[in-house]
Amino acid sequence: MRGRSTRRKKKPDKKTVRKILIAAGLFILIAADAYYANRLFYRKYCERMESYIIREVSIETGDPVELRLFFREPVEDSSFVTDVSGIDTSFPATYMLKVRAGRVVDEVILNVADTTPPTATAVPQTIYTGWLPEASECVSVADDGGPVEIGYLEDEPDVSEGGEYLIPVEVTDRYGNSTAVHVPFTVIDDHIAPVISGAQDLEFFIGDNILYREGVTVTDNYDPSPELTIDTSDVNTSEEGLYTVRYIATDEYGNSSEQDITLNLRIMPEGYVDPEIVYAEAREILDSITEPGMSDVEIAFRIFRWTSNNLHYIGTGIKTDWTAGAHEGFTTLRGDCYTYWACAKALLDVAGIPNMCVNRYPAYNSMHFWNLVYLNGEWYHCDSTPSFSHDGYWFMRTDAELDGGHRFDAELDGLPERATESVQSRLDFYNLTLREETT
Repeated sequence: MRGRSTRRKKKPDKKTVRKILIAAGLFILIAADAYYANRLFYRKYCERMESYIIREVSIETGDPVELRLFFREPVEDSSFVTDVSGIDTSFPATYMLKVRAGRVVDEVILNVADTTPPTATAVPQTIYTGWLPEASECVSVADDGGPVEIGYLEDEPDVSEGGEYLIPVEVTDRYGNSTAVHVPFTVIDDHIAPVISGAQDLEFFIGDNILYREGVTVTDNYDPSPELTIDTSDVNTSEEGLYTVRYIATDEYGNSSEQDITLNLRIMPEGYVDPEIVYAEAREILDSITEPGMSDVEIAFRIFRWTSNNLHYIGTGIKTDWTAGAHEGFTTLRGDCYTYWACAKALLDVAGIPNMCVNRYPAYNSMHFWNLVYLNGEWYHCDSTPSFSHDGYWFMRTDAELDGGHRFDAELDGLPERATESVQSRLDFYNLTLREETT
């Protein structure tokens, strides 16, 4: 039987053990150093990536959310970790986001803010003293994406005196952003009432459509469309009589003027003739005796010569109404003083020459009628009726140049101021004109 070997393994000597321990220690040191060096490198890397990131960014409402805004400079392999596609930047809000810079992910804050004041332009105003429009009427505001408040920068701008002013108006949006616009104001100090023109005494028949406004105009020094009201409360349209009608003109500032006229409401006479018929007859005659370019004096001269030369005085005529009298004169070429006056009136009316009727007063023996005509800037007496006291016709006479048969009451007839200087020496009855005044 073989015996067990009694040979033992040789133990390393101390020198060998020392070498092994030294080698192991060196390995551990080298490994540790490499580990810590790698960690230090990574930490430096992270710090560098983080230094590129801007942790709080503010943008204006409506602006897009862009990655570049969160980095101080471009970084490769950078992106949003948070999905930003659903962020609505149309209104202010704050969002927490995550961004990636290489291998680093960090949290950032996005502020969506409205810091832009609204845009507005001035709308110049023309007003009267003491009147102040709403501030919203003084500016035109661009669409700001929401409601705005508009008000005067001063609590109560002073517009008590006329003049040119710049008045600030403030426009503020819902986020408190505001802008001031200086609006030009023209302030008018108006104390002049409107002027009523063309209002004169009227004559209508019961049942007529009374044309109160025909020929009446109102003008004002500032207001382009002053209001005209007509007070007819005194008029009884079913009863014959003289009635007062009041015209009242008011401008937009409140200045007003009044003018009263008399409405003569009559029962329609027998044999009444419509004025348009008479005017058509007069227009045909006027066209045959005048030419374009003639002055009012030259036209009136021809009217009175025609009336005097073409009508035959018979001492009687229709006097129920002037239109009936004129129609009788134009169609029969005969009549009395009323006929002469009425025919001349119709011709003057068609020619657009102002004229009025003058009645003899006092009329001891008989009535007499003649025309007062506005010529050459003044009112003159004209009479085409033949008379025993004179030949032909009277034209452009002053009060002093009338005879006893032409007495009248100016107040009773409502006549205006009349000419006082004679023009008889300047009348050319051959050429039917008024000669120039000689020195």
